[in-house]
Amino acid sequence: MLEDALRVRLRFLRGLAALPALFCLLAGCMVVPPAQADQAKAIKNVLMLFPQESTNAPVPQTIYNGMCSVLDRSPKFEVTVFIENLDLYLFPDEEAQQAIISFLIKKYVKTHIDLIVPVASPTLNFALRLREKLFPGIPIVYCADVMRGKKPPTHGSDVTGTATTLDIGGTVEIAQRVRPGLRHVAVVAGTGVTDQYLLALFREDLNAANVKPEVIDLVGLPLGDLLEQASRLPPSACILYLFVRRDGDGRLFPSWTVQKMVSQAANVPLFNLFDSTLGYGAVGGRMAQLEATAVKTGELALRVLSGESPGAIEPVVISENPAMFDWRELRRWGIEESALPPGSIVRFRESSQWERYRGWVVGTLAFICLLVLLVFVLGSNLVRRKRAEQEASRVRHELAHVARVSTVGQLGQSLAHEISQPLAAIRVNAEVAGKLLAEEQPDLREAQTALADIVADSKRAQEVIACIRTLVKNKPPGNARLHLNDVASAALQVVQPAAASKEVAIHLDLEADLPPVLGDSVQLQQAVLNLLFNAVESVGENPHPPRLVRVKTGREPKGRLSLCVLDNGPGIDPETAKRLFEPFFSSKPDGMGLGLSICRSIAEAHGGSLSVGDAPERGAAFCIHLPAGSVKSSRRP
Repeated sequence: MLEDALRVRLRFLRGLAALPALFCLLAGCMVVPPAQADQAKAIKNVLMLFPQESTNAPVPQTIYNGMCSVLDRSPKFEVTVFIENLDLYLFPDEEAQQAIISFLIKKYVKTHIDLIVPVASPTLNFALRLREKLFPGIPIVYCADVMRGKKPPTHGSDVTGTATTLDIGGTVEIAQRVRPGLRHVAVVAGTGVTDQYLLALFREDLNAANVKPEVIDLVGLPLGDLLEQASRLPPSACILYLFVRRDGDGRLFPSWTVQKMVSQAANVPLFNLFDSTLGYGAVGGRMAQLEATAVKTGELALRVLSGESPGAIEPVVISENPAMFDWRELRRWGIEESALPPGSIVRFRESSQWERYRGWVVGTLAFICLLVLLVFVLGSNLVRRKRAEQEASRVRHELAHVARVSTVGQLGQSLAHEISQPLAAIRVNAEVAGKLLAEEQPDLREAQTALADIVADSKRAQEVIACIRTLVKNKPPGNARLHLNDVASAALQVVQPAAASKEVAIHLDLEADLPPVLGDSVQLQQAVLNLLFNAVESVGENPHPPRLVRVKTGREPKGRLSLCVLDNGPGIDPETAKRLFEPFFSSKPDGMGLGLSICRSIAEAHGGSLSVGDAPERGAAFCIHLPAGSVKSSRRP
């Protein structure tokens, strides 16, 4: 016991000793800075230098977007890209370029530049030559340096970048492939820095080629002369468009605009070298992938910004020049796609109406087919339903006929008694009349009275027989104007003998001036007869009088009428009431279970319903509810 108490106390003291440590831990959590991922990114400034065209031109825009797509996803840096267009074609000499240097120094004197990205070979040469005056010690990652050999040149320990290859010879071979009989190549270039640089590469490739086509010189021409000569080239020629930033008159133009103008004026196909300008009138060629080059440049830039030495990063060469074509220009010059090199890339393909709207057409046709199928299924179901309703109506009619015949069977003795009475009276009256007339002085007045009784009794017997014949006749249901009071009175006349034999009194409580209903008199009378016979049998089980059945007609809300049969019998228990209208269910030992089911079917066939409930005092109440029929639309029976 003592040891247990000491253990509990020691645990308590240890818990108290741990509280200061817990408080220190919570305090430390409150002062610890957020995770590194939630800290603000470091800001890095990158300066991109373009040789001549602004960033809205196709080539600079492709390179700028490709680089920024990588830089913007950096998890470590928030990179700000500054862009400068050096316009080297305006400042070709060393003295003139001092203006550029002075401008850039003044512009970025208060801005720390972390990385310089010169675009294209002329810009790289400018940056390497003048970097000590502009941005000494700042690393360089160049973009799209055009290679002249198999390996990119080395430019120093703090320089790396991406290089691309120009497959001028491959482009000429493609032109020869798609234009059989090609013997002339018209070379288009301007007088700008990039223009002349690419022209020099063309001449180097041409000198190294095994098969040399005849060159048509369209270099350095004024724009008007260039367009005029391009429009009357020999059919055996094609145009190889290099670059035109400045024409022979010294006027400045966007190169891609000149390319489009030359293509529109030319009478032979035009081929080019850069994927960014493919959609401006060129058929195609072996393309330099400037977008892929720019993306790779962005990846190298992030490595340098992260602290890697540029000299330790091997320059990346994009050496693949895929065959790329403009589908619109292929159609313009009648060049079949089967004539293209295997694996060629075809852009700007205009889909046919079928290709463009194939999904909509297929979807619409599928929807129409689905609707047709749905209509067919619904129509088939409707036909089957109509047939079923007619197989059901016929069965109900036959069952109703069977029930009426069964009702007549139940009335056998009562009907025999009902008919035998007038027949016996006829015989007695006939005998009396014969005796009266056989006397020497016949009493004619008494004889006439006897004869009148004979006529009355015969009519009475005839009415009973006509009522029975109407019940057992198997004729189609009609649709005539009827009065519920007449239906109730006719049914009472049939049931009255059976009720009298069981000492059951039937009282009529009929509301006057009820509107007619539309329906079949035999069917409605049969429904009332079934309800009356059930009530008489139920009341007949009472050991002591009074044994009462009441037939009541009246009006209901919404223009409906009701005919109710109420009795003072034992009533209906709740379990029996749940199944009371099921076919072939009967609470009687010898019952068929069709009476109430037929009554409900008759009521529903007349647009009404059959309900069951408790009588006001005791017993059960069955009510047929029917809509009142229009006198104008009804037919007289």
